[in-house]
Amino acid sequence: EDSMASKTFEWPSHYHFPPFFTKQPNSDTNTQRIQHWKSLILSYCQHHRIFVINVREMMQSSPLFFNEKISRRLQFEDAVEILQYMSAAGLSEWLSTDKNRCLVYWRKPTEWADALYAYADANALTDSVLTLYEIREGEDTTLEFHGMDHGLLVKVVEILEKQGRAVMFDAGSPDTAGVKFLPPQ
Repeated sequence: EDSMASKTFEWPSHYHFPPFFTKQPNSDTNTQRIQHWKSLILSYCQHHRIFVINVREMMQSSPLFFNEKISRRLQFEDAVEILQYMSAAGLSEWLSTDKNRCLVYWRKPTEWADALYAYADANALTDSVLTLYEIREGEDTTLEFHGMDHGLLVKVVEILEKQGRAVMFDAGSPDTAGVKFLPPQ
C-alpha cells in the first residue's frame, strides 16, 4: 500500500488556489508565486522523470500547467517567465530560441556527473567504454540515468571530461557516441 502512495504525485495546496495560475500585480506576491512554481516544476519533473519540457505541449496535455478541477491554465508567457527565472538560477536551460523547449535541472549537471562517475566506479566500469545509448536506454531501467535526454547526458559527460574523469567519442551521434571512464587519480 505504501509503495502505491509514494508513486502518486502530491500536489501542493497552492496548486488548487486559482490566483496561483495568474500573474500577480504585486511584485512581491508574484515573486513568491514564481518561487512556488519553480519548486512545483522541479518536484513534478523529478517525480515523473521529465528532463525536457515542451511548454506549449505541456500546457495542453499535462496537469502541471493545467488544473482541470479548478479550470485554471498557466499562460504561455507566465510559463516562460517562470522558466526564465529558473534558467537565471541555473535550474533550466532553453533549447529553442522561441522559448518553447527547455531542459529542467531537477538535478544539476555537475550532480549528474558525480552520480554517473560513482556508478561507473562502483560497477568496475572504469577503463571500459559504454555508449551513451546504453547508459540512457540500457536494460537496467532502475538506473537514474535511464531515459535521460541525450543532450543532457552529453553535457554530463563533457563535465567529466573537463574533470579528467572520462573521454567521450563520437559525441555528435546519439546512436554511437560513447564514453570511457578513466580510473580515479
